[in-house]
Amino acid sequence: MKRKVKKRKCLVCPNPVEGNDNKKFCSDKCKNAYHNSKRKAETGQTGKVISILKNNRRTLQMLLEGKEVTNVKEQAMLDNGFVFRYHTHNRKNQGDQKEYLFCFEYGYHRKENGWCTIVKGTI
Repeated sequence: MKRKVKKRKCLVCPNPVEGNDNKKFCSDKCKNAYHNSKRKAETGQTGKVISILKNNRRTLQMLLEGKEVTNVKEQAMLDNGFVFRYHTHNRKNQGDQKEYLFCFEYGYHRKENGWCTIVKGTI
């Protein structure tokens, strides 16, 4: 007696899948397309956040101008697309207990008068 073989379709295209029973795709191209689209959907929001963090880092680096410490107006940061609510981590200065928010290795402390102190630290 012949066993009935169920025809399976590829999860991406209408082509039949041949081979092992656990195979889900007709080709490597379809397999990659499936996993890439899944990954893209998962990382859509995180990709936006990472872009903001990278821009914040570039802004801090540019405004620091190669110095170790500098003071700038908050508006200068905003003019360069800085988004204050996004940062990678924070640290408290041991001496004066001021909190610095960091975008990777560049940090800043917001003062009450509309100014910020920018520093370069280590990750």
